[in-house]
Amino acid sequence: MAKAKQKSKANIGLIIALSIVSALLVLFVTLYSIQSSNNTTLANSLEDIYQKNIYELVDNVNNTETKLSKMLSSNDNAFRAKMLREVSYNTDMAQSNLNNLPYTINGVNESIAFVNQVSGYTETLSKSLEKGGNLSSQDLDTLERVYDNILVLKQSLTKFSENNAKGYSILKQSNAMDGEFNKFTKEIGLVTDVNVEYPTMIYDGPFSDSVVNKKIEGLNDADVGEEAARENLLKVFSNLSDGDVELRGETKGKFETFDFTAKNEAGKQTAYIQMTKKGGKLLTMSSVSDKRGEKISMENAEKTALKFAEKNGIKNAKVVWSDKLSGNAYFNIAPVADNIVLYPDLVKIKVDLYNGNILGYEASSYYTNHKSRTFTQPVISMSTAKSKIEKKFNIKFSRLALIPLEYNQEILTYEFACNFANDDYYFYYDVDTGELVNVLKVIKTNNGSLLM
Repeated sequence: MAKAKQKSKANIGLIIALSIVSALLVLFVTLYSIQSSNNTTLANSLEDIYQKNIYELVDNVNNTETKLSKMLSSNDNAFRAKMLREVSYNTDMAQSNLNNLPYTINGVNESIAFVNQVSGYTETLSKSLEKGGNLSSQDLDTLERVYDNILVLKQSLTKFSENNAKGYSILKQSNAMDGEFNKFTKEIGLVTDVNVEYPTMIYDGPFSDSVVNKKIEGLNDADVGEEAARENLLKVFSNLSDGDVELRGETKGKFETFDFTAKNEAGKQTAYIQMTKKGGKLLTMSSVSDKRGEKISMENAEKTALKFAEKNGIKNAKVVWSDKLSGNAYFNIAPVADNIVLYPDLVKIKVDLYNGNILGYEASSYYTNHKSRTFTQPVISMSTAKSKIEKKFNIKFSRLALIPLEYNQEILTYEFACNFANDDYYFYYDVDTGELVNVLKVIKTNNGSLLM
């Protein structure tokens, strides 16, 4: 009888244990199903966002093509100005669409530069027309070439969009790496590949894209890991917390970087940030603002830019070029050594004139070219070089400047900023031979200028 009771108790214990296990298994399966459902919902939501941006990108490019076509078909300056202003808006929105797609940073730089340049260029021209100016033959030629490329871009994007309707997953392709870029980057890069030469916008300034050295001279630090790079990022952008920053991938091109995105308090993606693996330095930062208006003076914006550059190790520097466009201030900042402006080592900074926030930063030229240099005494004097400038030019200032040349060279020059007949010119003379090695002319418009 005692054994029967013990056996009964054992059976009851086994039943209870099995019931607990069964309940836990049901709970686990339920929680797993909920988590899987949540993950699926999140993935679907993310895919929807990407597809929405592709759709809007196609729409904005289509509108750009239509309005450029209308502008080129008219000789009425008021209508031309209206169309150019709308083209600027559509390309600005297209840039925002591109920024919200999951491409590997550096993978579509030329495409983003293209829509950004079209936006700035057409706005500058529209402002000029609104103030009574005219489009030059060079402007019209450039706009024709822009239109040809926009037309090709429209056709390619339309085909890409049609493929999306057949079940193409942007999210899936963005998670699959193909070399240094994800597959989506390579595919959208082929679609958006464009090549148009513009007059250099003044906010890019002289020698803004100089690459003197094929190898990187300015990064000699040891490699850092993701956490160290993230910590440095948070030190640079003190308004961000760790939860605002997400690692999106890595770039293995000329600069090896950790690529992050940052979000604002509303949880929206607002900035792309690249930190170098060597030393964990800020290489690039790109952001947009939905604010309109100007509350910050150019003088205060310049102080903000210089302070930010110094925070990133760019010391003994000065602003060598500045401009204002669409409520943003653009600064080119160059280090100064031995009273010589080092143009090859430029850093570009964009400041929002509404609230003084840093919207853009680019230090590729600085880290490519920056190194310790030794300068010899000039053979000819500044006054000798000055005497070579025609008397009709009014010299506003002069200084020593190291400038880049073709074929990976740089040369020490005397830089003269001059004015004649309300036009600004920059002359550069070799300090050893007195030879004129470069001349730049600023073509002014009401909002922004062109550097030829």
